[in-house]
Amino acid sequence: MQEAVLKVQKLGVPPEGFEGDAFPGDEEFPDEDTLQIWDEWVEAVDSIKRPVTWEEAEILIRCCPTEHMSGVEWTFLHCIESVFTPEAIEDFRNLIEKCNSDMMKNMLLERLQNYVGNRK
Repeated sequence: MQEAVLKVQKLGVPPEGFEGDAFPGDEEFPDEDTLQIWDEWVEAVDSIKRPVTWEEAEILIRCCPTEHMSGVEWTFLHCIESVFTPEAIEDFRNLIEKCNSDMMKNMLLERLQNYVGNRK
């Protein structure tokens, strides 16, 4: 098991508001704890080596961001997708169904449907 995946598991779903318009000093600006979690989460995601194992994908699918994070959500999505093989389409679809994030679930399902559609 990769340490980076375990770190993501420990941190869990990243807090929302990553791409907010607030500036330091604004009431809506994230507190230090939230900023720290975002930094640790992004660093952990960037450290994940691909392809991941099914066990790692099972962890990641439950820790997806629920909103856009300046592109980090795409890195995260690619980590999950790295477990995919054409022989395991239904297993992958079942994995996607476990996703905690509607945003990420929809992205993963759309990309899977595009793959399946292009094979016909």
